[in-house]
Amino acid sequence: GGRVPKVFCEWNSWPLPWQPATSPRHPAMLLSLGKVLNAARYGYLTWEWTEGLRGSLFPLFFASLYKGLQLLSRDDVQWLIWLPRVTQALLSALADVKLYSFAKSLEDGETAKWVYFCQLCSWFTWFCCTRTLTNTMETVLSTLALSYYPVEGTRPGSRQKCLALLALACLVRPTALIPWTPLLLHQFWREPRKRPLLLSTYLPVGLIALGGSLILDRLFFGRWVVVQLNFLKVNVLHSLAAFYGSHPWHWYFSQGLPVVLGPHLPFFIHGCFRAPKRHRVFLSVVLWTVVVYRCAIRNRAESLCLWPSLGCP
Repeated sequence: GGRVPKVFCEWNSWPLPWQPATSPRHPAMLLSLGKVLNAARYGYLTWEWTEGLRGSLFPLFFASLYKGLQLLSRDDVQWLIWLPRVTQALLSALADVKLYSFAKSLEDGETAKWVYFCQLCSWFTWFCCTRTLTNTMETVLSTLALSYYPVEGTRPGSRQKCLALLALACLVRPTALIPWTPLLLHQFWREPRKRPLLLSTYLPVGLIALGGSLILDRLFFGRWVVVQLNFLKVNVLHSLAAFYGSHPWHWYFSQGLPVVLGPHLPFFIHGCFRAPKRHRVFLSVVLWTVVVYRCAIRNRAESLCLWPSLGCP
């Protein structure tokens, strides 16, 4: 089953003329920063990194790929262009397979096949899954974390793996915590031993992730920087995202979510009314994400922000 998304994603990694239409600057920014982090020390730093708005973890991932190419004396133009895209495609393919496994644990093999089919037919996933966006890695890590999420009435998941992957997603992009808030609260509410869950699972993973982020960013920026706090200030408190354009209050409901779902929108609406009660927490993830972006980050109108919640419906 894993061969299908792998082949599709590798084929989709071929540069197409319409691909730069959404956030065309983001892939170039990350790969350029990867070059800066590499031993060659060339590339261009945009203001997001000079001001400490974005963390260094995700670019460090690409920098390690570039370093490997340099050590192998294969750092020519074609390898520099293709390796990040193919690597991102393979990670997206892995997330698709894990989503299938998660759906199979929730229901049955037949339902999981339909989930798999819908994921492979999602035009928005095809459009973005091979691009070196922070949103892409956020979605991949969120989907991998979802595959370990413990659901009542199914095989037990792994809280440690789930939270570790979620923590990595938040380090790549702090907004990963938004769609996961209902899931974490739901898990905490249903847990009879709440204090051990908080003190022995939630808190250690959070502290390790934050500590690792502080150390990496200290090495990169040369000063102590709390990237997550800067991200919150710029996007929520100061609404600097409005500089890139804003939309009406209903944009996420009338255009953002329909664009992400595409032709799956009628089936999503149908599923909202037919979903079993035990699975409605996943519906709340989508609604919560839309509402938060509408109310808290209202000037940031970008359909990519809703993509990480696509795996829940």
